[in-house]
Amino acid sequence: MLLTEKAARAKKLEPIQWKSNPEALEISYNRFPCTPAVEDEAFETISLSFSSIETAQAAIILCRLATLGQTVSALGWQEAVTLGNRRSLYTTVVATLAAVHIVLSLGPPLVGFRRLSIVMEPLEGIIAGPYLGFLAALIGATGGRLIRPEGLWIENFFGIAEAVGALGAGFLITRKWYLTVGIYGVQLLAFLMHPLAREIPLWTLWDTYLGFLAIFPAGYLVRKLGDAKSRAHRLIPVVGLTSFVAVELDVMVRIFMLIVGGLYQVYPIPVDALPWIFIAGAVQTPLEAAYSVACAVVVGVPALVALERSGVLSWPLTRS
Repeated sequence: MLLTEKAARAKKLEPIQWKSNPEALEISYNRFPCTPAVEDEAFETISLSFSSIETAQAAIILCRLATLGQTVSALGWQEAVTLGNRRSLYTTVVATLAAVHIVLSLGPPLVGFRRLSIVMEPLEGIIAGPYLGFLAALIGATGGRLIRPEGLWIENFFGIAEAVGALGAGFLITRKWYLTVGIYGVQLLAFLMHPLAREIPLWTLWDTYLGFLAIFPAGYLVRKLGDAKSRAHRLIPVVGLTSFVAVELDVMVRIFMLIVGGLYQVYPIPVDALPWIFIAGAVQTPLEAAYSVACAVVVGVPALVALERSGVLSWPLTRS
C-alpha cells in the first residue's frame, strides 16, 4: 500500500497502526522517507502478522524505534542544510571584515607606528566572535602586509598582534573576560619578570596597565548589556571599553614579541636605545588607542545597532 505525502497527512495516519483478528495480530507500520518528502514521494506501509501478543508488542517497540530513527535522519538532513547556510554566512562575514582590514592596512597611520587597520580589531571580535574575529584580523593583517610590506621585514610579524586584539575583544563580548585576562596577564607578567624590564622605564607602559584593568569593567558592562544590543546608549560604554582593551592588548603582544621574544636582537636594536623607544611609545600608543576607540564608537556603534535591528546578523556571530 502506497500513500503520497498529501494523502498521509489528510488521513492523519500515525507512524504505528495495529489491529487484531481471531487468529493473529497484525501491525501496519508507515515507513517514512529519511529525506524531506516531495509532493509525489511515497510513504510505504508494511504489514506484519504475529502469533502472540508478546511478539506483537516487541515488534511495536522496534517499529517505533525505526520511526524515531528515520525522524532523526530527516532532522539531520535539515540540520546539514542549516549548517551549510551557517558556514556560508561565516565565510561571508570573515571575508568582508578581512577585506575592510586590508584596505585600512594600506593607508598610512594617523599617529604612531601602527597601521590604521587597528581600528578594525575590536569590531572584528565583537561582530564575528573570538575565533572568527581572530581569523578575519589575521587574514586582513597578512593580506595588507603582502600588498604593502613593512620597511623592515621583521616588522611584518607584528601583524599577529592585530589578530590577538580581535581575539581579546571577542572573548570580552562573549562574556569570557577571564580568557582575555589570561592572555593579557601572562604576557604582562612575562615582560615584567624579564631582565630587560630593569632597563626600561616601567611608567612608559601606563596605558597598557590601564588596558589590563579595563577588562574588568568591560566584562561587567557586557554582562549587564543583556538583550539591549540595539540600544546605542547602552552600547557606547561597552564598545568603548572593549575597543580600548583590544588595541592595548595589541600593544602588549608587540612588547612581548619585542622583549620576551627577543625580536629586538633581530632588528637589531641596542639595549641602551630601548628606553627611548618606550618613552616615545608612552605618547604614541595612547593616541592610537584614542582614535581607535573614537572610530569604534562613532562608526561601530551605529553599524552594530543597524545589524541587530535589521535581523541580518545577530552579533557576535559565534560564541566559541
